[in-house]
Amino acid sequence: MRGSALAACLACGAFGFRGGKRAQAESLCYWGGAFGLGVGGEKGDAMKAFVPKEILCAVDLGPSSRLVLGWARLFARAFGARVDVLHSDWTEPPRYFTPAQIQILTAEMEKRKTKLLEELAGMARGMFGAQAELVVNVVEGHPIPILQEHMKAHRPDLLVLGSHGRSGVARLMMGSVAENIVRESPVPALIARGGDEAPAGVKRILCPVSFTEAGRRCLETSTVLASAFHASLDVLHAAEEPGTRAEEMHERLCQWVPSEARSQCQVTEIVRHGNAAEQIILYAREHPVDLIVLAAEHRPLLEMTTIGTTTERVMRHGPCSVLVLPRESA
Repeated sequence: MRGSALAACLACGAFGFRGGKRAQAESLCYWGGAFGLGVGGEKGDAMKAFVPKEILCAVDLGPSSRLVLGWARLFARAFGARVDVLHSDWTEPPRYFTPAQIQILTAEMEKRKTKLLEELAGMARGMFGAQAELVVNVVEGHPIPILQEHMKAHRPDLLVLGSHGRSGVARLMMGSVAENIVRESPVPALIARGGDEAPAGVKRILCPVSFTEAGRRCLETSTVLASAFHASLDVLHAAEEPGTRAEEMHERLCQWVPSEARSQCQVTEIVRHGNAAEQIILYAREHPVDLIVLAAEHRPLLEMTTIGTTTERVMRHGPCSVLVLPRESA
């Protein structure tokens, strides 16, 4: 390291390496607000604010509904947001049903819709309290087009939904509702994961970055969240190129993080060697991370849209909740 960057790292006494093998090497540096360091032309740049005021919370009324509602509550309280709780009730009649049978089924679905609305409203009010600004809806239809249409019509600032996790081949084929929704979401989407109970809070946020504009925007959003939740922020860079020197890469990362980030929250810079997705998942497993923030890189693939291999792998296999920022908001 050179100059003030080296002095700051030595002063806090937290610079070092973890792991014996080079492929597992990890370097880190803790920065408090007192060790601000601007770099080049970015020194005076203002941090972009992610301030969600309209939250769409999609629940399936399954075991993870309290978890999903709990994450929406955390963001609503931190940012003073209004919450729209939505459940899509989808029943497709068999092809052999007669018109009379379809009419009977439709009447039964209306009764079911009323009961579901009562159940969802009670669950939501129990989670948010009577004073919360809350709207509850049950809509008939498949969840993917329902959510897409709702986001297009209302343009929320944040989407919160459960992982709807699957296993085996279906999981590898990205079969879950959540993963398909995130692919096309025009707004930041939080996939809630980590049990069935509402989270108590957010104490530690992991922000994986590359030295790109998407990484910069991801860091800006993560900084706002860490400040709002009074959480610590781990900024991780995975060096995938063979022969990369950990010391040099760590110095670059420390200088790349702007002073605005360090003035708003406690920041720890980490460099690890290896595949980016694997290192992100491993780090989140090894440390008490509550939330991973990722910037999606949307790419066309035939008639589909992908959001990048790293993002998709972390979404599937990450041990905690994941917030995915779309390209235009990343």
